[in-house]
Amino acid sequence: MKRQVLMATAGVLPVALLAAVLWLLLPAAPAQAFYAVRDTATIAAHGEHTGTINTAAIIVQLDDQRSLVRWVDFTGTVSGLHLLETTGLDLSVAETSFGPAVCAIEGIGCPADNCFCNADAFWGYTFWDGTAWQPYTVGASSSAISATGAVEGWSWDSTQAPATHAIAAARALQWLRSQQDPATGGFGDSMGSAVEVLMALGANHEDAATWQPSSGRALDRYLRLRATRFSRDNVAAAGKLTVAAAAADACRTHRSVTPSFYYSATLGAYASDSGFNAWGILGAAAAGETIPSAAFEALLAQQQPDGGWEWQAGFGADTNTTAVAVQALIAAGQPVSSTAIAGALAFLKSAQTADGGIVYDPRTPEFGADANSTAYAIQAIWAAGGDPAGEAWTVDGSTPLRFLLGLQLADGSFEWQADTGSSLLATAQAIPALLGHSYPTTVRALEPCAARRAHLDRTAAACASPAAGGTGGACATPAGANSETQP
Repeated sequence: MKRQVLMATAGVLPVALLAAVLWLLLPAAPAQAFYAVRDTATIAAHGEHTGTINTAAIIVQLDDQRSLVRWVDFTGTVSGLHLLETTGLDLSVAETSFGPAVCAIEGIGCPADNCFCNADAFWGYTFWDGTAWQPYTVGASSSAISATGAVEGWSWDSTQAPATHAIAAARALQWLRSQQDPATGGFGDSMGSAVEVLMALGANHEDAATWQPSSGRALDRYLRLRATRFSRDNVAAAGKLTVAAAAADACRTHRSVTPSFYYSATLGAYASDSGFNAWGILGAAAAGETIPSAAFEALLAQQQPDGGWEWQAGFGADTNTTAVAVQALIAAGQPVSSTAIAGALAFLKSAQTADGGIVYDPRTPEFGADANSTAYAIQAIWAAGGDPAGEAWTVDGSTPLRFLLGLQLADGSFEWQADTGSSLLATAQAIPALLGHSYPTTVRALEPCAARRAHLDRTAAACASPAAGGTGGACATPAGANSETQP
């Protein structure tokens, strides 16, 4: 966790004081449907799972749709600020004449030297009382949390309640951790499954190197040993891996490839089939690569008369490929108001069933909605600026979001369809949707693993050598570091 602290002078700017007063007097945030946590017993189960005395859930609402969630285990009585600092999220906190003030979380907000730079927004601090979000009457450094089951909320738009369904994503992430193979650091024998998990944790701003059983290898290690071969299977694999690696701060292995490797000037696309081309565009966007206009135009041209996209020629349009295509087009600059996006959303709407979920193929609704198709559709709706819990997507009181939450089991996992049992793929794919993220969740050029290893080695040497300006081993381990050799 990186905390930047500014010691304010005695004279606080009037706007800062006014904002602080507004923060303390903020009325209760509007109640919103609380699907995942209906009482504290749900969260208490996490404390029982980890063997700790108390457990709190911290929900951080970054904007009007994107959320992050962290579980925090603690003992005794602690403050809300302490719990927030324990999450490891990047914080900027200013010491003011009225106490510490949270200025920014994960880069959202204001700098510590101008904590109330935005007259219209600041970090609101609330708690869940079992029915609705309520404001604290004291600052976060003075609140007292002592019981398992506390749900703490932070919202940059302080007039909006945090997305409580993000708790379902937190429980799903905990279940995924329990499925990790300590011998390899992976999830079963499938690199594809590991990449799906990487996308899920990346959506929650978690690092692949931190996903490690108490006695076993990290997910980061598993991926580095297999990423090169996986990326060279096809452009869809390379695109998905790039989206995941950018989000979860994973490095790029030697000889692994990004979507630009597959682009064909002859085809004017990353691949001839729309599903592959869409993932190529998404991966290129995630890595900050230039997306050729021809690839963009090719994907637009591959839209079917019904508004959907098909994975490969002759397959027929399906909701999964359509949702990926929507995200790819928007990532490449397609306006959400365009006829192409409107047609795609209409196609997804045609696949909605009476229970609110989304089927894979709207031509066969009798097969029923499923978690994967619904989660992908939710991401497309988020990407287009829609609300998957709003009126436009409500059928007899049910929505895609409510349907998806209804497939979560008591252990935190998700079923593909009701009564089919826990599914690793469904669980991983549900998480970004529940957190309000669309692809790419992060845009970042991938750092070569060799360069990262060299940097970590130099840092370690400096920290171990006081003569070289280090602290004799007192330096903190940088994010992404581990003791294993980078390939």
